Amino acid sequence: MQNYPDAPKRSLLLFVMAVLTASTGLAQYNVTEIITDYSGYWKSNTTSINPVKPDNSHNLLSFSFKGSRYSTGVNDAVLTDKGESFIAGDYRALPVTSSGHAVGNTKIGLGYLYDGVANGPGAVTPTNNIPYYLTDGIKGLDLGTCVANLPSGTLLFPVYKILTPSIADSIPDIVITQVADPSGSLDRYEFTDINGNRIGNYVDIVLNNILPVGNWTADFYEASQNPMTLAGGFTKTDRAIRLWASDLSAFGIDSSNASRVAYFKIVLSGNSDVAFVAYNNNSINIINGLLPVKLNGFSGREINKQVQLNWQTVTEINSDGFIIERSADGTAFTALDNIKASNNAAAYAYTDTYPATGKNYYRLKMLDKDGHFEYSKVILVNRAANTISSISFFPNPAKNYLVVNHPFAGNNEQLQIIGQQGIVVLQEKISAASFQTRLDLPTLAKGIYQLRWTNGKEASTSGLIIQ
Repeated sequence: MQNYPDAPKRSLLLFVMAVLTASTGLAQYNVTEIITDYSGYWKSNTTSINPVKPDNSHNLLSFSFKGSRYSTGVNDAVLTDKGESFIAGDYRALPVTSSGHAVGNTKIGLGYLYDGVANGPGAVTPTNNIPYYLTDGIKGLDLGTCVANLPSGTLLFPVYKILTPSIADSIPDIVITQVADPSGSLDRYEFTDINGNRIGNYVDIVLNNILPVGNWTADFYEASQNPMTLAGGFTKTDRAIRLWASDLSAFGIDSSNASRVAYFKIVLSGNSDVAFVAYNNNSINIINGLLPVKLNGFSGREINKQVQLNWQTVTEINSDGFIIERSADGTAFTALDNIKASNNAAAYAYTDTYPATGKNYYRLKMLDKDGHFEYSKVILVNRAANTISSISFFPNPAKNYLVVNHPFAGNNEQLQIIGQQGIVVLQEKISAASFQTRLDLPTLAKGIYQLRWTNGKEASTSGLIIQ
């Protein structure tokens, strides 16, 4: 006999059990922590949401999955410098072959300071380009831009090869982002053969069952209009950041069927808010993601007050060259020099003559002849505070100006010209983040002077003749 008064209780119990079952099923995919380069270093996780909300572009440095932290290879040096333990990885955004046409509810989500204005649109409207915002940033891993309500349909990404030793190794092979308001609808993910037939099994994800790892503040521009517009209700709004990950084995990929895989396929519901879809380059080779240069190593060390950088290439295909870049904080990089590629496997070396005292971050910008480029990993070299580099300059004798090569500048460095009586006759503050300064000379009497570089604690002086 049915007990009608208890029927609502049974219905509620069944509903709760269904929710718990779904949540438990999705727990195996949850990313529980992320670290990005927002303001140099930003960390947040599912149990302790960081109260700071990113407001601009920032790149994923690492993520935690099933109790292990994996770096993306964007900037391992920052993670090491912050004392974070991690398993070194190489993750990249999947190239976007087709993203569909924007519909009335499709939005481009950008950190609210991306356009330079805290409330409302900036003077220059961001470009309307859906594929760009799914692959921008270092290695395509920018979490501060997204496409909200990505149009429903199918996305196909070509897969060149799956490396079978990586299957079921517990290291995640696919990383998916959800960075706005998820719905109860699901997206379907699977691998297919060249004819579109499923290989293995699909994985269905209801994105609002994935736990948030953090929050950000964004503007959402209307992508169905060109130029895009920014409505008041979509300005400076807070949204949750969610990520999920999985091993190839979750898709039923194994050594018996891996060779038949030709595509990674996503069937979108129309409610997905994606910053990027990433893959593990150590387990999946994507045709459009092959680098013109493959590095075997990139390292640096201090030698006699200078920094010696070395790197080796395994292959160079259509390679044009390398730009050596340096940063004082691991975020804002400045180009130091460029070296032409040999287009054969080769060893390279570069000497940074005037590194900063303390931390020096370096990376390589690897260019191909078609204009494409990729960044190397970032390395950190510490230069001892008690080893101050000498300065050099030209011309000497000088008449109208000097070009001074000096240590990488922070905020307190100055150049001074000192007369024979020890009096400073010219003083100029050095621009931050510079390592070369042009010094225009006023009308000074011909004679012998001293050119001094100082940061208030240390100094380096050289003789100067003005004629």
